[in-house]
Amino acid sequence: MFSVVIPAHNEGAVITRCLDALTTGLNEDVEIVVVCNGCSDNTAELARAFKQVEVYELDVPSKVNAINFAELQVSAFPRIYVDSDLIITGAELERIASYLRNDGAMAVAPRMIIDESRSSWPVKAYHRVWKRLPYYASRLGGVFGLSEQARSRFHHFPQIIADDAFVRAQFSQDERLVPDDCSFTAIAPFNLRDLIKIKTRSRFGNVELKEKFPELAYAQDNSSGSLVGLIAKSPWLLPSIFVYVYVNFRIRLGVRKRLRNRDYSTWERDESSRPKS
Repeated sequence: MFSVVIPAHNEGAVITRCLDALTTGLNEDVEIVVVCNGCSDNTAELARAFKQVEVYELDVPSKVNAINFAELQVSAFPRIYVDSDLIITGAELERIASYLRNDGAMAVAPRMIIDESRSSWPVKAYHRVWKRLPYYASRLGGVFGLSEQARSRFHHFPQIIADDAFVRAQFSQDERLVPDDCSFTAIAPFNLRDLIKIKTRSRFGNVELKEKFPELAYAQDNSSGSLVGLIAKSPWLLPSIFVYVYVNFRIRLGVRKRLRNRDYSTWERDESSRPKS
């Protein structure tokens, strides 16, 4: 037995896709909680169509509040956190839980498979570089599982954007596991504008984390040294690296703007990859 926590804000376009996959190959004793936060669409109605899923609704749109509320509704460990726009099967969740129970790992993150089938060339070029940089191989985000001991390292999820990075920073490299036989699928943005939006949010979240929790180990994105090494090893990637550098330049501009405005509340997301509901 284990539990699954899924926060969802206006995800009527994708929640059925998420839960269809998630409940496939999943034991019936698994606790699944979806917390709809600040929804003005039919997310809750669609989620309630799944008998194994407990659905709650909160008035305030806040992912962190939704996660903290969900944790009050479940008791089982290991505990797995899933973003509602991602695709992971119940069989994959069972494997994550097994690693947490039997292999001594504190935190387990499945490999991310990026579906770029409908993405523009610049988006594909960016990911072509990003997937070859050190952070990608050891990332923890989108979907991750914690053992009961791991979860005891912090009291609650703080009011920050980078909740995934906060969790990742609780554990050393040796305590985190990214197994080869576990994966989930993320649908890539279709266009560069939406890619820049979500990457800016992610980078700003890391800046906020460093500002509010300076004592935590803080993972930088990917250094210029890594890019130089990549050029030397794979010179054919140079056009893609130009795209990667341009995107990072735009990200830095966006982060500076948010810092000037002290904007810690805007949650930018990719709308291009979400089906029209």
